[in-house]
Amino acid sequence: MKSFVIRGLMAAAAAVLVGCASAPPEAEWPEQQVSIEDMRSTDPWVAKIPLPAVDMVRDRSRNSTVVLQVYVAADGTVQRARVAQTSANPLLDEAALVSVQALRFVPYRENGVALPVTVVAPMTFKFYDRPR
Repeated sequence: MKSFVIRGLMAAAAAVLVGCASAPPEAEWPEQQVSIEDMRSTDPWVAKIPLPAVDMVRDRSRNSTVVLQVYVAADGTVQRARVAQTSANPLLDEAALVSVQALRFVPYRENGVALPVTVVAPMTFKFYDRPR
């Protein structure tokens, strides 16, 4: 019975390793980095904090900044985003990531040619004491 269980566990572990090994590698991020101020988007960038997290983060009574790296393709679409510097609050980090995924940018151009870029995008959440 023990050998049957051990063989089953080994087979499961091998299947996991094979599955991990067969996953395609993540595509490279563009080397060209630009600031979010150098990019124009079709809509303003506003992060919405999900409820009930609003009360939790607002009680901190301080500003929090998260810095994102955003891969923007040559056509201006957001391909992926990641947190480059956390705000130390996972709810704020996630809110910034979700909101930037919805943006569409005017393509970044050099010498008239649209290029994919990595956009550095800081977002500061400003919180104040709630009226009592």
